[in-house]
Amino acid sequence: MHAEAGSHRPVNRDQLILGIDGGGTKTLAWLADAEFPEKTLGTGVAGPSNQRAVGPMVAMNNLEQAVEMAFESAGIARQTVQSACLGLAGADRSSDRSVVERWAEESRLATRLLVVNDALPLLYLAPLSGQGVALICGTGSLAYGRASSGRTARAGGWGYLLGDEGSAYAIGRSVLSAVLHSFDGCDEPTRLQDDVLTSLGISAVPEIVSAVYGAEVPRAVIAELAPLAFTASESGDPVADRILSDAARQLTSMVNAVARRLELKESPLVVSGSVLLQQQSFRFQVLEELDKKRFTHVVLAVDPVQGAVRLAAEQLNTAR
Repeated sequence: MHAEAGSHRPVNRDQLILGIDGGGTKTLAWLADAEFPEKTLGTGVAGPSNQRAVGPMVAMNNLEQAVEMAFESAGIARQTVQSACLGLAGADRSSDRSVVERWAEESRLATRLLVVNDALPLLYLAPLSGQGVALICGTGSLAYGRASSGRTARAGGWGYLLGDEGSAYAIGRSVLSAVLHSFDGCDEPTRLQDDVLTSLGISAVPEIVSAVYGAEVPRAVIAELAPLAFTASESGDPVADRILSDAARQLTSMVNAVARRLELKESPLVVSGSVLLQQQSFRFQVLEELDKKRFTHVVLAVDPVQGAVRLAAEQLNTAR
């Protein structure tokens, strides 16, 4: 689906819907007409809306900004939409979801509101709409599945302090650990050392501590180092190879665990997130280790927010 922001065809206020996809890096909002959900009226983009990463206040401000931009790009005055689906990282936790619901109520966002984790909308991009397994691997990571019976299961998504296995943050953290261990003489030399120093704009390994801990958002700084592992691996660096092999194995383990718990067979797998979408060889590495009997095909979710728009349309149609 391609956005057609700024369309000047008449807009039916009773048909306005909104889909939002928010994670640890950015928030994307698409405004659409429920009658034509595949054609976007306006789009808005803002910073991260994962409360565990940036805090509730920043997250809600970014949601507000993305929504405002969507209306502005559509050339429509801000108003309450008939239905909205917000797919947000961490939103399956009731404490985080209540913050979002309170903001939505105060801002008069929508008549009908659905707040879910950022994985559920991905399943609406698959042929078996709403069924299968979704794997997100961006700044954070999560595997989430739903069976035809409605049963759901998840693996991962425990946040950067306790989980986020295989994610950009986890890979970046492993890159830093490898550099520090190599510097200490506890691990073999790696080209990652020079790459990290250049990327952080510092001249010596001990300065890494200040560069990371002194950053406004250390998690983002660490996640931005993930591409160094892919570049180093392509040049034959064994340390980088090990980091990526471990990350791929952890992601595959999450997906297979969800599929086993739901007893899925011949199910679609929807993959999303910058790491899986931008790093093709790594994506193949992850897929190669999947349980082939459980997954029939793979869907690349280039526009995850599209699933949120479809859910918003479904919510409105069901209510009528």
